[in-house]
Amino acid sequence: MNVKRNLVVLAALGAAVAAPATSWAAPGGPSPSATASTAPVPEPTNSAPSDPTKAPTNTPPAAGEPSPTATESANETDTTGKSKDPRPEDVLKPTEPASDLEKFWTAERMAQAEPVAEQQARDAKLPEQAKPPRNALRSPSHEFGGIKEVGTFYWADRDANGNLYYRFCAGTVVPSKGKNMVLTAGHCFDSNDLKEKLVFVPQHTASKQAPHGIFPIAKGQIYVDPRYKQAGGDKKYTDLDFGFLKTEPRSDGKKLQDVVGAIEIGYNQGFDHQARVIGYPYLYGNDKYKPNQNPLDCSTKLTRFKTGAEGAWQGGTFSEVNCDGYVSGTSGGPFIIGGNNPKVVGVTGGWKTGGHSPNTSYSSYFDGDLKRIFDAAESGIAPAPNVLPAASTWKHAKDLTAGYFTLDGPVSEDRMDMFVRWSDGELTLYRGADKHLNNFDKEFKVQGPNDLWKNHAKQVVAGDFTGDNGSDLVVRWSDGEVTLYPSVDEKGLHGEVQLVAPNETWKHAEAMTAGRYGGNKWQDDLVVRWSDGELTIYQNTGDNKKLGKEIKVVSPGTAQAETWKHAVELGSGDYAAGDTWDLIVRWSDGELTNYEDFTGTGSSWGEHKWKAPSKLWTHATLVAGGDFTDNPHPDDTLVRWSDGELSLYWDGDANGIGREKQLVAP
Repeated sequence: MNVKRNLVVLAALGAAVAAPATSWAAPGGPSPSATASTAPVPEPTNSAPSDPTKAPTNTPPAAGEPSPTATESANETDTTGKSKDPRPEDVLKPTEPASDLEKFWTAERMAQAEPVAEQQARDAKLPEQAKPPRNALRSPSHEFGGIKEVGTFYWADRDANGNLYYRFCAGTVVPSKGKNMVLTAGHCFDSNDLKEKLVFVPQHTASKQAPHGIFPIAKGQIYVDPRYKQAGGDKKYTDLDFGFLKTEPRSDGKKLQDVVGAIEIGYNQGFDHQARVIGYPYLYGNDKYKPNQNPLDCSTKLTRFKTGAEGAWQGGTFSEVNCDGYVSGTSGGPFIIGGNNPKVVGVTGGWKTGGHSPNTSYSSYFDGDLKRIFDAAESGIAPAPNVLPAASTWKHAKDLTAGYFTLDGPVSEDRMDMFVRWSDGELTLYRGADKHLNNFDKEFKVQGPNDLWKNHAKQVVAGDFTGDNGSDLVVRWSDGEVTLYPSVDEKGLHGEVQLVAPNETWKHAEAMTAGRYGGNKWQDDLVVRWSDGELTIYQNTGDNKKLGKEIKVVSPGTAQAETWKHAVELGSGDYAAGDTWDLIVRWSDGELTNYEDFTGTGSSWGEHKWKAPSKLWTHATLVAGGDFTDNPHPDDTLVRWSDGELSLYWDGDANGIGREKQLVAP
């Protein structure tokens, strides 16, 4: 069990405090953007106004309203998500030397290879008139000699009697540190890695079977999303139909990328492109399949295809191309964009494992899910399941905060967890983990959908208000009540303490965060921005089960108050590595500001403009600071965008929010 770290230790381990920029000496300084007279037009807060029907109670009732698809996220496998250790060297070695595999894969055996069963089953259902004869291919598709970065995998499977039969699938060499990575379709390799005599052959053609040699693939070097590999995963997670294989050197010791080069992966490139599509079709003769392993080349428009569920197949958004004759065998072949700087942005696979027509093909979209699989392959570890729901679900996140909630975790050094309140009242925890586990490795439903938290919880922040090194929640309700929920964990809420009875004043609290702002060693100081622009700190909240000492930072009716009316989002973190935390503000014009060592008094804290005013950052609808990465400081920032994208900015400091990692693609 991980012992939750004392927040004093977090600061003690920090580096020296960064020198402050121009300080805001006292309430009455300049506007964050310019001056109060040029303050941006106010925007509404995240929570819509709602009149209470009753005051909150200790135990919110559950409701039958369906959850946003948060609870339909990829948490079907109730695993810890712990990655496997890199595989030992004796496992990584091919079962046979490269020289023996070169002898095994003769031209005759390659010619006997058939496409993977998924695509054969698809083609078998096509009407006879839809099956194009080999001599009837129409433009823009044509046979050609291939390119050196694209080739075919060959392997042997066994039938019920133990006899070998042969399969093939296409792949593209992509850049990697080991110079050994091949991108392909997940459905080609969604079994439990039982392939025999598995090799990759770049630029194979009927007349030149292995012009660049044969590259073996060892057991354990197939990397596909674990959700896709589970039973029925090819249908339920058809948007994850991609994967990587790592090759061994050929018989002379040369590595794959050194021999043939590589094509860069294009992540999140959108859909409006002219594309080149390459595939190795298993074309039809007059009566049955006849092998012809020359690649096809096609130049076509890449477009966006969106579909709903159909039978067992889950819909989604895919890349679509229309190229004649891309039948079975073309699985894993690349969609390439760009001229002098080509990028592979798709592989044949995805909706119905690549298409349900010989002239239309699909690819799962290349986003953060593919990058996660690539990173796992680079590190030689099993890809972790992604427990975070899709962007369509994240649009329903109404509150986002961070703390030490879960009592156990997958890493020895504890990471903060992410607490989410959804629009239907559901409360969810995502357990913090290492980056190779996508930073969050397990989902816990703290409370199901219910009307009380849906309609009346207006703001939720996390802090250590009880001094037990764990995290508690403070909630501001629609009737002005303020409530403390101590020691929240994956098992739920454990009691309720009323800090403020229902009242008119707290109905006007527009933004709130919790940090360590000069009160004591705990994260128990509340910062509140009121509707009239007043800014207040409540130090040592939770002591004696009451609000803390009130410090008025900005008084209402002042020029500064007019400016602070535009503070849309407040966040907390220790970005400058001092004993006192920094206040993060996202303004209505998109400016993002760090107030270093914020206490609200004197000149012991300074203003740092992280982001200049921009339209982009007006879409940062939820902002929360915390400790989600390796170093022991809460200097990372979660941002949920208006389109449902979820970003993690890591290792920020006084002068910048840090580097971005996309956790959920828009």
